[in-house]
Amino acid sequence: MSQAAEAEWARRQRWGILSGLTMALGASLSFAAARAGIVGGLDAADLIFARYLFAGAIMLPLLLYWGLPTLAGIGLGRALVLTLLGGAPFALLQTGGYQFAPLAHGAIIAPSTVTIVSTIGAAIFLRERLGRAHLAGAAVVLFGIGLIGWDGILQSAADTGGHAWLGDLLFFASSLLWAGFTLLLRHWRLSALRATAVVAVLSMVIATPVYLAWKGTGHLLALPLGTLAFQGLVQGGLQGIVTMVAYSQAVVLLGVSRAVLFPAIVPAISVLVGIPIVGEVPGPLQIAGLVLVTAGLLITIGIVARLRPSRGRRP
Repeated sequence: MSQAAEAEWARRQRWGILSGLTMALGASLSFAAARAGIVGGLDAADLIFARYLFAGAIMLPLLLYWGLPTLAGIGLGRALVLTLLGGAPFALLQTGGYQFAPLAHGAIIAPSTVTIVSTIGAAIFLRERLGRAHLAGAAVVLFGIGLIGWDGILQSAADTGGHAWLGDLLFFASSLLWAGFTLLLRHWRLSALRATAVVAVLSMVIATPVYLAWKGTGHLLALPLGTLAFQGLVQGGLQGIVTMVAYSQAVVLLGVSRAVLFPAIVPAISVLVGIPIVGEVPGPLQIAGLVLVTAGLLITIGIVARLRPSRGRRP
């Protein structure tokens, strides 16, 4: 490899890592904010409305600049698929889970499932190498998720209405959609910012009239404006734009199997951030699941192997 190629590869790695770390922090804060919004009286539909009204309004000028008829060169078919997988339907499932389950469940189940499914999908569909560490880590993660799910079943009716397991299923379903978004973004090699703009604007166009027809303007006017605006800023600005662009950029620069390193640290950050924001301290089963899922994810992405001294140049 030439010196110029080595320098370019190193630059891409640095930007990819920075993008991934930005994604991890942004996702953790948005998870905690979403749960706080649900606890504070908003429902999933309110959060989705605020998220895409804010994100869509910001990204619309960029989409107009890149070309609205061609949807920034992505095309209608691909744009609709990306919006289904990474837009309003995904966000509704993910946010809706917090109406039934505590923060720790969503913070652990969603990122871990995305990591495992994306890694396996990258090996099958994108021909990215899948070694024994991926398989061993996947087994550990599944066991950890099982503990979280069992904790959901054991949740008392007074705390969660006895439906924490339903929230876990919603988190799992949303993660499958996001994994599909991750794989297609890499497969189609799309610009992270253009893909984000398309998803945000189309989600706004779809979600806003549906929300107003379903909930009505009376419901909207009755909501606390400050809380709704805060959720729009966090869910729309931070999660809908910054986090999504950062993660998409990490996928483009690092590849799927390496980019999914960063969801691995989301569970721990989310649970820690959620203690002061939401006031939810994880129980013993949640802590055990957190430890197992985090360990399994680190095994899956081969972080231990990467920490070993290299015996040669990058292949």
